Amino acid sequence: MGAKVVLDTNVFVSALGWEGASHEIFNDCIGGDLELFLSVEIFDELKRVLNYPEFKFSQAEIDEFLDQILEVASLVETEIRVDIIKDDPSDNKFLECAITMGADYIISRDPHILKIKEFEGIKIKSPEVFREDNLNV
Repeated sequence: MGAKVVLDTNVFVSALGWEGASHEIFNDCIGGDLELFLSVEIFDELKRVLNYPEFKFSQAEIDEFLDQILEVASLVETEIRVDIIKDDPSDNKFLECAITMGADYIISRDPHILKIKEFEGIKIKSPEVFREDNLNV
């Protein structure tokens, strides 16, 4: 197993809808090169967001994607609560999941999360920076 990662909802949406770094990272999770962790709160948010009309995903695409995520991810109940992200407190769920599982990385495009850069040893990177850093290892 490779690095332990927590993906932000926006990374999952990009992985489903478009080619690019997010899609490649998700494929690395499927292939076992990365170990994916997901909290119940993140999964619930993802189910809601994938149904936003602007994304135009079919119900079949959404269901298949969610099933695929559940096959490869370790779904966790987070018991740790943090109050680090003041601008958007709901984003704290990504830190909570990462701390609970001892993740190496949180991968996100959210500026509220990215500006933290690192939290309790967990590196926070955009999909593009994560791919670039990990292709050169």
